[in-house]
Amino acid sequence: MTHITYGSVHDSDVTVGRNTAPRLSTAAPAAPVGGDAILQLTDELNGSSSSEQAAALLHQVLEPSDGLLARLADFFEAAAEKAKEAEGDDGFDLSYEFADAAAEVRNLGEVLQTAESRMRSLAPPPQAPRQLPSSSGRPPLPPPPSPTAPPRHTR
Repeated sequence: MTHITYGSVHDSDVTVGRNTAPRLSTAAPAAPVGGDAILQLTDELNGSSSSEQAAALLHQVLEPSDGLLARLADFFEAAAEKAKEAEGDDGFDLSYEFADAAAEVRNLGEVLQTAESRMRSLAPPPQAPRQLPSSSGRPPLPPPPSPTAPPRHTR
């Protein structure tokens, strides 16, 4: 396990294990766990120099099983289950709101399903390799002249 401390007005400890979500200590309120990571991802996207780099960053958000949207939907589903534990009308109402949010986030992921590949396809086509001079030592022949159209007769 790795122990990470995020600095903020109130320091909080986050313990991250292999294939587990961060667990916050209950000692003090903390800054949003993913907020800084999303800001960094946004900065990287803004600074990307190619559509290939941008597509790789989109993959982190849009990947259907492990991307940010999938995990956010999981979070809202867990919040819905937690709200149901209240066993009151407010808890059930809130659980439906969270379940709806989870469904909307999953739907957003489906709508954007092809965005990563579409972003990747925005890359300029590879340039044709430059023709090397012939080995005979003579410069290559110029391209043939383009055919000219017959003169038009006008009055």
